[in-house]
Amino acid sequence: MSRRAARAGAVLLVASSLQLTTPATAEPTPDHPPLGAVFPLGDHSAPKTGSKELAPGVTYRVFTQGAANDVWTVWVRYDDGQEVTTGKTTATALAEKVRTAGYGDARVVPLDSPATADTYAQTFYGVHVGSYATATEAKALQEELKTKGFADSRTLYTAETNADSRGPWQIRVTVRPDAQVDLRTEHGTNVSGSETVRQLSAAAGALAAVNGTEFDIDSINNTAFMGHEGVPQGLYMKNNVLLGSSNNGRTALLLNAAGGGHRITEVKSRTWITAPDGTERDVDGVNRVAGQILGCGGVGDDFRKTASLGNVPRLDPWRNGICYDPNEIVVFRPEWGTTTPAPAKEWAGAPVTEVVMNGNWDVLSLRDAPGPIPAGGRVLQGIGKGREWLRTLKPGDRVTPHTTVTDTAGTPVTAPALSAVGAGTPALMRDGQVWLNPAANGMAHVACALPAPAGGCRPSGALTARHPRTLAGISPEGHLMLVTIDGRNPGTSIGVTLPEAARVMEWLGARDAVGLGSGGDTTLMVENTLYNRPRDQWSDTASHERAVSNAVVVVPRS
Repeated sequence: MSRRAARAGAVLLVASSLQLTTPATAEPTPDHPPLGAVFPLGDHSAPKTGSKELAPGVTYRVFTQGAANDVWTVWVRYDDGQEVTTGKTTATALAEKVRTAGYGDARVVPLDSPATADTYAQTFYGVHVGSYATATEAKALQEELKTKGFADSRTLYTAETNADSRGPWQIRVTVRPDAQVDLRTEHGTNVSGSETVRQLSAAAGALAAVNGTEFDIDSINNTAFMGHEGVPQGLYMKNNVLLGSSNNGRTALLLNAAGGGHRITEVKSRTWITAPDGTERDVDGVNRVAGQILGCGGVGDDFRKTASLGNVPRLDPWRNGICYDPNEIVVFRPEWGTTTPAPAKEWAGAPVTEVVMNGNWDVLSLRDAPGPIPAGGRVLQGIGKGREWLRTLKPGDRVTPHTTVTDTAGTPVTAPALSAVGAGTPALMRDGQVWLNPAANGMAHVACALPAPAGGCRPSGALTARHPRTLAGISPEGHLMLVTIDGRNPGTSIGVTLPEAARVMEWLGARDAVGLGSGGDTTLMVENTLYNRPRDQWSDTASHERAVSNAVVVVPRS
């Protein structure tokens, strides 16, 4: 495993829950934020600070600001199961229905989604009932509402969506240009499985580590789970090897990219193969289940399912959405694991052909079922028309592979030490300005068509809710910042919306910024110690380290 990388600049580590016991030490003062600078959220007062040097050029610095001013309530869903509507009259009617049932404090709550680079401003409306100091009281009201016919509701700590919330928040930092560290991605035993950031950090010998890409998670909320927790959603690269193809057009964090240094930009990847007779065929996916595309943004015959229109072709990204394709070729490398998986359940029973190859892409054999992946080799798995194309090959043929990873201008971003992770959010900053592009990242209304018209696309609700966040930023000098902001913890840290995350990164002095995995994924390890408090739910009373797909690690230079 190569540890060579472009020289890293200062690393910014930010966490939202104070666990640091070492007192502040004398050290060079970072340029951003200036001492005494007011916090961009809440009441905008100056935060409390503390710091600890981990290694020359790598310092952990903490900011603490804000105080709780929110309450627990119950959020009642509409008949279609959604929590928000764009129709105020619809919200008013539901609130009146709840009041008629005996709950006079039912109220319509507006949620404002701001305009972005590719979505227009939109106000959504929810309906809340009750106001309590504890989650237990709100839960009792939720159960009572069920007996009155309002079964589809949930308890809510209002900081999740309250624009006037005053926190609390906590953050930590250093910025120095002489860090003798390497920056790269790290996954576990294989890319089809998941491990905690603690495990990934320890295996890498990291000074610090944060969670990387979003991924296919085994959860009751993920009804389309494909059976292999940890498969990255979108782009994943390590040592300049493409281990997960991009959701084309989504923003990504690139470490040690072409030209040196780090970048945050929108990325496309393409893999294709040439047969001995010169015919070419796109490879639809890399190291994922054939026939089902998490996050969409693929190639070929991809479509999404709709109740009203049937199967609708879709090649644009759709974060956490599912697209399908019955005519795929997927390539599996040894990093996937020991054996290839069965295709998606959608195509269960469909014929499968696999072409087993060595490391030179010489065809060793063909088979009609999943099987072992040879050490150092590859397996091409085909279904539908992809299977028909593979069956034209025969043992002894040499297949020629091709892969490009480019920005949207078509410029290659690959370099010998490139590591890359697809974002879990839109871009947050671009060229020193707050700049979000949710539609390009599949975080607009599903009917949004790219490229967005001049007026933009209708936003989804993704910009209005506070969650724990893992963020990455690049300073004007090219130094990487890794940032975690805890959330779902009323007494310690409530998290941030995406526009708020952008403002925090601006405050920290980033030139470009983006988010990685968020929610329960958000984890910060420092020197093999958990430095934040990961939470899956607002009602959680203890931290829980979630197994994730991969991590971004800060490793002492060897």
